[in-house]
Amino acid sequence: MSKHYKILIGKIFFILFFSFTANISFADTTAADELAKSLNSIHTMQANFEQSMVNSKGGNIGQKTLGSMKLERPGKFRWEITQPNNQLIIINKDKSFLYDIDLEQVVKRKMDYRKPGNPAMLLSSPVETLKQSFKITKLNNSKTGSWFKLTPKTQGNGYQWIKMHFITGQLRSMQITDDLEQQSTITFNNIVLNKSISSKMFVLTTPPNTEIFDAE
Repeated sequence: MSKHYKILIGKIFFILFFSFTANISFADTTAADELAKSLNSIHTMQANFEQSMVNSKGGNIGQKTLGSMKLERPGKFRWEITQPNNQLIIINKDKSFLYDIDLEQVVKRKMDYRKPGNPAMLLSSPVETLKQSFKITKLNNSKTGSWFKLTPKTQGNGYQWIKMHFITGQLRSMQITDDLEQQSTITFNNIVLNKSISSKMFVLTTPPNTEIFDAE
């Protein structure tokens, strides 16, 4: 929808314009609140995942990624890749750790939830941060469940939008389109919600010879 409108004929056009934009704003607010309600109902989540990527023409990029994830909202996240390589991402409050198991290297970073730059940060971010960072709309073309589209309010995030798909309160899939029009699809299965997760799952433990790079 264009940001600027020209009123050509009298008050009637102004009234119609004001009414239309007010309805759009209300719809956006409702979508954000509905997404917040869905996310707030998920205190913890455990699942297996499959991730694949296609280019702008629909051609496959790379290999399918398999692994498992654990989430405790807000601020705790574990993303463990088992195929085609072994990598582990852990987020614990204000720190993130990317552990390449095969290379025996860890990259440590400070978290900034005001600038969610990947799905891990997105899922572990407080709901209010999502509302501040994204324009949230609900898509009405799905026959099953609810789709929400999150468009960053600022540029430089590396992606154009993220879509989240919920069925009966469960987050079933996510789609991310980056600045190169490449689309990544993450599908969750074997989902377990709101079951206690050991705090050890969100603490990185590595062998003594592991290299640690501080990227803060």
